[in-house]
Amino acid sequence: MNRPFLVLSLIALMTSACAQAAPPTPLIVETVTEASPTFDIQPSTESPDISHLKPYISFIINVHDWTHAGESADILLQLVDLFERYNVRGDFYFTAEITRELAENHPEVIERFKNSDMTISYHIRPPHPLYTGFDSRLQNLSDDELYQTLLDYETYALDLETGALDKSQPGGYTYVAQVFGRNPVVTPAPNNNPRIKDAAQRVYAELGAKMTLLYHESGTKVEQPYEYVNGMLVRPSDFSVTRTTLIDGSDNFWWNFMPNPNADEYNPTQMLQAQLAEWESKVNGRAPFITALIHENNYYRSGAEGWTSIYFDMNGAKKGDPLSAPFDLNAPDPSRPRTDEDKAAIFAAYEELVAYAAAYLTVVTSEDILEMAR
Repeated sequence: MNRPFLVLSLIALMTSACAQAAPPTPLIVETVTEASPTFDIQPSTESPDISHLKPYISFIINVHDWTHAGESADILLQLVDLFERYNVRGDFYFTAEITRELAENHPEVIERFKNSDMTISYHIRPPHPLYTGFDSRLQNLSDDELYQTLLDYETYALDLETGALDKSQPGGYTYVAQVFGRNPVVTPAPNNNPRIKDAAQRVYAELGAKMTLLYHESGTKVEQPYEYVNGMLVRPSDFSVTRTTLIDGSDNFWWNFMPNPNADEYNPTQMLQAQLAEWESKVNGRAPFITALIHENNYYRSGAEGWTSIYFDMNGAKKGDPLSAPFDLNAPDPSRPRTDEDKAAIFAAYEELVAYAAAYLTVVTSEDILEMAR
């Protein structure tokens, strides 16, 4: 994104301009929305001609920042507004811990989601024992004990200091379902042990989940995009608009380079166009499933998540290794607030991606994919 375009984009965001140009004739796929975008998206003359494929893109937002719940609440409201502005849906993955913070201290966010058409999904973070590295209490259980223990952790609250259950209040998947009034659709089972992962998937299926993850950003078989495990559809993703190694060989998230002088190289819309061209050159006959993944705290904090130093060794010889309970809930916050300029630039780039996708691709959530798979 060049600097003049960025400036105009930021002005558009701040003034909430209403006058819009009519959507241009798309070069990629037919228009799928009648939203009035802030961005007058003009397709590049170098955009790949894949009108016969109608690519699918999902906007995934992982929501987990219970250490900065106020900032999380603010960006979530902005994101719901953004998706509704372009007449598309986002897929929001909530942990039980951030859901509790929002329900108790920011109920307006919960009500906004309950009255919206956004999709609700679920995920976990440490010290949940399903998370690899925090699973010692699961390792030596019998199959029946393992299943029941995981079910308990998706029924009762997680003690953030000890990693144990707090049966005095609800928690886990069932709590998120209760708060939002509907079963979360997708539930990852982030554990490297096949027996533990299998048990968790069966628990989630029993509780009402319909989709799980075997990979995050890519891994779908070209010849078989729809696969099932333990009765749940595996979320398909052929490639993502999240990170890139193409610039300098390192693994970089696009949002960390806004508004740097080389922001154009990491512009997510341009990343999407480049990957669509690559897909078209290799695959003929199937539309790709694309994942645009971001965490809500990526908009307003940089560095590690605020809770990382509570559960991981950030300084010692075992840097990055899981710590042992009891955990220090007052550990120094390793994250840093982004400047207003950074936040505006990230949001502007994301809005450009949403506007482009709404105009020329088919925006879907996990609920839509379930219907397609049927």
